[in-house]
Amino acid sequence: MIELLSGFHHDTVAVKARGVLSRADYDQTLVPAIETKLQDHSTIKLWYEFSEEFEGVSVETLWDDAKLGFFHLTDFSRVAIITDSEWVANTAKVMAYMAPCPVKVFARQAADEALRWLGESLPD
Repeated sequence: MIELLSGFHHDTVAVKARGVLSRADYDQTLVPAIETKLQDHSTIKLWYEFSEEFEGVSVETLWDDAKLGFFHLTDFSRVAIITDSEWVANTAKVMAYMAPCPVKVFARQAADEALRWLGESLPD
């Protein structure tokens, strides 16, 4: 499940992932949120937080994630990934080498640092 988070700047899509992510999470929540922000901004920032309840992604979601990155390759100015999962952090660090924008991984206890790096203030 992907939950949209509020309290972030108008040019930031902020989400929290829980459980197992599905194609519907991307199609019904993440992609529309990104495309809505892009109607008003040439680039956006992404706050992608993985909760302690995050379990993984379905196989079709891996493909959806790749498509999202391909179709929105240059639409992000910064991406902050917040996780305590070692495998998520390592995967994100590898993917960051292919991204045209800065991508940084933060531990959950460093969320304040992630907010500052993203150019955000603390959300409500």
